[in-house]
Amino acid sequence: MLMRWASWTGFVVTLACCFTAWSEVDGQEAVGPLVDVNLFASATLGADRSVMVGDRGKLFLSEDGARTWKQVESGTKSALAAVCFPNALQGWVVGQGGVILHSEDGGRTWAAQSAGVNAYFLDLDFLDPVHGVAVGAESTVLVTVDGGRTWKNASLSRSLDLDEEINLFGVAVMEPHKACVAGDRGRIFRTEDGGESWEEAESPLYDEEMMEGSILYSIAYDSGVLYAVGIDGVFVTSEDLGKTWKQGQTGFSGPELYSIDVVGGEGFAVGSGGHVIRTSDGGSTWGVVEVPDRLMRFWLSGVGLHRNSSGEVCGLMVGQEGVFGHLTDGVISWIP
Repeated sequence: MLMRWASWTGFVVTLACCFTAWSEVDGQEAVGPLVDVNLFASATLGADRSVMVGDRGKLFLSEDGARTWKQVESGTKSALAAVCFPNALQGWVVGQGGVILHSEDGGRTWAAQSAGVNAYFLDLDFLDPVHGVAVGAESTVLVTVDGGRTWKNASLSRSLDLDEEINLFGVAVMEPHKACVAGDRGRIFRTEDGGESWEEAESPLYDEEMMEGSILYSIAYDSGVLYAVGIDGVFVTSEDLGKTWKQGQTGFSGPELYSIDVVGGEGFAVGSGGHVIRTSDGGSTWGVVEVPDRLMRFWLSGVGLHRNSSGEVCGLMVGQEGVFGHLTDGVISWIP
């Protein structure tokens, strides 16, 4: 997603401001400047625990339903672009400069893993605590089949005759050796052998003859369907593990959708101008979610959803200048 590598590309000047948020210090609640950076991604591990990551290596954890937050040591000052928890304990974060972090205790502590490359990672996805894929700038793809103890270079350029390097903003892992990635000009690629080889899917957003298309910033996989969103509010889906794609309509006319997540047919996509859209039928129809007027000056760059034990979809939406919204009981509570 564009905002995740803004400092690298120069597209956006990072704007950071401190706001007052509840934090936890030595077991006591305290008020102070906690979330003082742009937030790029989030993950919801269950009804109570959430993680959000952002610029300057900042990583935050809540264990009480997003009511209080504490900053967790990440060990890096690099921008953190994406976070993924395939279960309640095992999680990964990727970011600038080849950063890959791993947690085994639900986000309380983190340790670096060796990527073997100095790439700007923009997204990652894990099917389970073993099979994962990380993607980033300049056709970068890394694959692990052992929970990140080792990462294998599976760059698109290793098996495809690309006319140029492709910046990859989104990845979804559907099965142990099957994954789909997307990025510049709406180009979409898939593998069925764990990244040993790649093939390009026919994308409705990419004109191969003109070599032009609409950027895709995010991909999600749910119940046999792939969903992807991008610039100009574009929305595409695939029902055959990424082989063929069709363009859908969200009714959203804004310039960008930066992130999408879908769980059991319930989904949200977020983007520029504080826009949030929602589907309850697997993307067939969408509705615009009303947000406070003050949010319309912020971009929202990440959404992470989770269905809890009672069947409720909960989640966290994050964005510019530390703004975030917590979804519970069908209602989003926004901070600040």
